[in-house]
Amino acid sequence: MTGQPIHVVHVSPRVQAHGGIEGILEIHRSLPWPQTFLALFDRHPQSRPDYVNLDVAWHTPLWLMRRRLAAALSRRAGSMVIYHNGWGLPLFHDIDRAARRVVFLHANPAYHAADLPAFAGLVDGAIGVTPALATVWGVMGSDLNPNRTLIVRAPIEPPPAATVLRRAAGDPVVLGYAGRIERPQKRLDRLPELLRALRALGLPVRFELLGDGRMRAVLERCLGEGAHFHGWVPKAEFWRVLASWDGIVFFSEFEGGAVALFEAMAMGVVPFYPAIGGSWGDIYVPQIDSRCLYRPGDMMGLARAIQQVFQRPAEQLGSMRARGRELVKEHRRDTYEEAFLGLTQTIEKLPRISACRRRRARVTDLLPLGLVTRLAPWALRLA
Repeated sequence: MTGQPIHVVHVSPRVQAHGGIEGILEIHRSLPWPQTFLALFDRHPQSRPDYVNLDVAWHTPLWLMRRRLAAALSRRAGSMVIYHNGWGLPLFHDIDRAARRVVFLHANPAYHAADLPAFAGLVDGAIGVTPALATVWGVMGSDLNPNRTLIVRAPIEPPPAATVLRRAAGDPVVLGYAGRIERPQKRLDRLPELLRALRALGLPVRFELLGDGRMRAVLERCLGEGAHFHGWVPKAEFWRVLASWDGIVFFSEFEGGAVALFEAMAMGVVPFYPAIGGSWGDIYVPQIDSRCLYRPGDMMGLARAIQQVFQRPAEQLGSMRARGRELVKEHRRDTYEEAFLGLTQTIEKLPRISACRRRRARVTDLLPLGLVTRLAPWALRLA
């Protein structure tokens, strides 16, 4: 890589947490250019010199959120500010003192549909993690041409010599899920139905979960010994557990490029993904086996697909695993770094097209964030 971009400020709901966005931000920490990472909602964060936490909670009013962000970015005037998932972009754009402004979207178009019009005229560029997002850039402004946009392959770093464990004949199929254990966006409420469907088909299964979240306690009570919860584990342990799975299951209609999907494929784990349209799952998974792409919400259909796939001979399963590993070879750190740096340098050189208009104060600015989110979410989209 050559050249040096302007200082980059990442504004993200969370920085020191577990998830796809936070994983990408962790890779950014080691990139060779100046960056600041600003979190809105981190809890119990560790202090770092390049890190700022606004410590926003449900009771924080919007006006105080704006004051805290303005103070945090006052020392970073003239930066390129990147809003991950666009969170806070309409609320903060007039006080971020950015030289250029970029939105980085980490889900599919359906998840972002209500927000995209609110971003119109506020950004100089856009990055997305799923190919389907390329069809909706125009919603944010006709000036957002291909030179200002980028679809990235989320980078992964599997261990170079991982020990991959596979079940012996007659052993239960080991299925898993990796990520936040919650209903919104992840749809883990569908897991009990899937396990009931697998039992009805008579398929012996052991299910494991890597991660944590608000639904964990509920699922532990509901599933009992039917599932094993690892929680969040160190990365080396993550890879070890992942390598022991036969298949990995995703439930959400909103994940355009789940990093866990690519990590699992790199380890030869067979993925089962909902057909949501335009996601990396829609592109990659049918190339492994068309049955692995299932109708969203159809747990019996998913259970039948799992049964059929793992009834295949070992040689055919081996070929499927090899195809998965081959498909994610381009999800490399160096490829991602080059693409990201190229876009930021291009946007820096192009004329600014994002607005700098003053945001009008509103009565909702006096309300706590939790109340606004529940009763007047539209207020967060008013620039």
